Amino acid sequence: MWSARHRRVVLVAWVVIVLVSLGACTAISANTNLEEKAPGESGRASTLYEERFGVQSRATEIVVFSSPSLKVTDPAYQETVQGLMENLSALRAVKSEGVGGTRVVSSTRIVSGTTTHYDLGVPREQSPFVAQNKTGGDVTFALVTMEGDLQEAENNIDPVVKTVDEAAKSSQGFDILIGGDASINKQLSQVVFEDFGFALFLNLPITLVILVLAFGALVAALVPLALALAAVVTASSILSLISQAYPLSMIYSEVVLLMGLATGIDYALFVITRYRSGRRAGLSEDEALRVASGTSGKAVVFAGTTVLLAICGMFLVGSATFSSLGLAAIVVVALAIIFSVTLLPALLAMLGDNVDRVRIPFLGRPSGEGGGIWGFISDRVLARPAVFAAVTFVILLAAAVPVTTFNLGFNGAKALPKAVEAKKALLVLEDSFTLGLTSPAQIVVDAGKDGNVFDPEIQSSVERLSGLVQAETVSAENPNAPYGAPIRTDVNDAGDTELIQIPVNADTGEKKAIDAVNHLRNDLIPAAFGDSRGRAPVTGATAADIDFKDNIMFRTPFVFAFVLGLAFIILLVTFRSIVIPIKAIILNVLSVGAAYGLLVLVFQRGWLLEGVLNFKATGIVESWLPLFLFSILFGLSMDYHMFIMSRIKEAYEKGASVDEAISIGVKATAGTITSAAVIMVAVALVFAFTRNIGLKQFGFGLATAILIDATIIRSILLPASMKLLGEWNWYLPSWLEWLPKIQMAE
Repeated sequence: MWSARHRRVVLVAWVVIVLVSLGACTAISANTNLEEKAPGESGRASTLYEERFGVQSRATEIVVFSSPSLKVTDPAYQETVQGLMENLSALRAVKSEGVGGTRVVSSTRIVSGTTTHYDLGVPREQSPFVAQNKTGGDVTFALVTMEGDLQEAENNIDPVVKTVDEAAKSSQGFDILIGGDASINKQLSQVVFEDFGFALFLNLPITLVILVLAFGALVAALVPLALALAAVVTASSILSLISQAYPLSMIYSEVVLLMGLATGIDYALFVITRYRSGRRAGLSEDEALRVASGTSGKAVVFAGTTVLLAICGMFLVGSATFSSLGLAAIVVVALAIIFSVTLLPALLAMLGDNVDRVRIPFLGRPSGEGGGIWGFISDRVLARPAVFAAVTFVILLAAAVPVTTFNLGFNGAKALPKAVEAKKALLVLEDSFTLGLTSPAQIVVDAGKDGNVFDPEIQSSVERLSGLVQAETVSAENPNAPYGAPIRTDVNDAGDTELIQIPVNADTGEKKAIDAVNHLRNDLIPAAFGDSRGRAPVTGATAADIDFKDNIMFRTPFVFAFVLGLAFIILLVTFRSIVIPIKAIILNVLSVGAAYGLLVLVFQRGWLLEGVLNFKATGIVESWLPLFLFSILFGLSMDYHMFIMSRIKEAYEKGASVDEAISIGVKATAGTITSAAVIMVAVALVFAFTRNIGLKQFGFGLATAILIDATIIRSILLPASMKLLGEWNWYLPSWLEWLPKIQMAE
């Protein structure tokens, strides 16, 4: 109400802040060079490599050559391969940096080295770099090692890709492709950036149409959308500044957009609807605003706080990616709450009844006390609560059953969108050699700081390991062997550490790749190194995936306990009941579980929606998704629960019986929550149509859970369970009577 009284000051202040934020977003690029430290053994191995080699594991690009008729022994083939390698080795990056107040321009190499079949000095038939294609010609590949760490390689990859593309165009009769960590990451970042624009482009008109249908007036529809966009812009600028010190995940902008639109619009929708309802009931503009702020506004604050605390669970995972995405969500949701209790009251005070200007005929009419279709359903539910509760509970449990077959992992190259051109090279590699050339298992052999890896005992262990691996390497007789060739080694300058890189004959997230790395860790390395196997830890993409999944599984109970515990406390304090928070947690866990089950059916088993969502099921659900989705979903689903329960408690405090309060609360919130849910589902579903498989799974899971929560839970299970419990809904043990009394009625 202070904001309403000082409406002009509040409005001008926020306009200035948003405009400055918009300028900051344009002027300051967010730093998304997030370095995710792998947990467990892979993390120790990566840290050891960085310490001993003085750099993170170098990125390797694979250049694949294929001719329909020529053999690698033909001079034209050799000239094509070696000519391109010479051109790549000659590439340099120009750097400009300040030194003593002046600008110094220098150039550095982009490619540190290349390896081809012609460097091995072995016959074609014995070369691991050569295979025959279906037309009788040869396929070969070249290993191109980039200078610096992965981020530096990404920054310098464009001239490498351009040089390869030019060679492909000028080399008649050859197909030449390039793929690797740097090119994949760079191209995938571009896809994510384009999809962000796609999501924004679709979400804004869709959301506006839904709001116009809900309010029946253009001005009323524009206010929530404007507030949500203001929250997104302001949050983006704050996060851009934060990222200069603490880098963010490259998909943070998608999280900001999704959470900003979903919560910003919903919170404004709740308050505006209550304000308009008050005006229709004959209240003055000031009184209608006071009632809306004291009821729906209060519910928004408590619901938003629950969302924020639920998201805080991400910080318990111990992952830089989780923490950065959690931070992004917290900033934008916090701003959505602040906007709803400051800028929104100021705007409503200025607009008054003008909020209903530009009305659309036949739209936005109040549904009356019956609550429309949801009121009809709730009446039937309240008449037979036990039957409806039992049937619905069984259906949701059945939907959740597939969770028991969750196959958590990380989708690799095969799940990359077609827009990532580097994927083509990897698929050719898979057909002719092994996909694992670009993501080998990396064994870091540690001789100790004062040791020497050339010690006969250590080299004997290395040779034993190489022999064991070669016995299980892909060949004509054993095409399904777990490992590929060539095995590469590198020793640091101090001579105390050796890196062994073993290609794995599978995509990084596939069970075959996971089994191959576990076989290395549990069988081959112990057999080769004996009691000193601890000096040879394994890292690499698949190893990091294994350790990340193990870390997630270990920390999941703690995150669940944290989120559920905080939600319980907030609901306990808000409603002064021990039954309501327990019931709310059960219902929300049930809706999340059902969403998980559908996620398994669609993305793991490929049921029904592959063609609609334009993806191919890989049998893998991203390891990070369930826990990330739980933190987001549990908070968002509490929005609806808090809003409905606030209206039920408000009616109860005014003297209505439990049954009457349930009916009043459900019917009074039916239209608002339906509109809010449709908006949230629409916003989330847009992300299900993006090209990144992780975002696609996240968008689908979020939309599904919100849909279940806003329909089945809200219209059936919630009223049915409250009806069955009766006065027990408000039970509070005597030893908790000291809790503060928060009135929902105004």
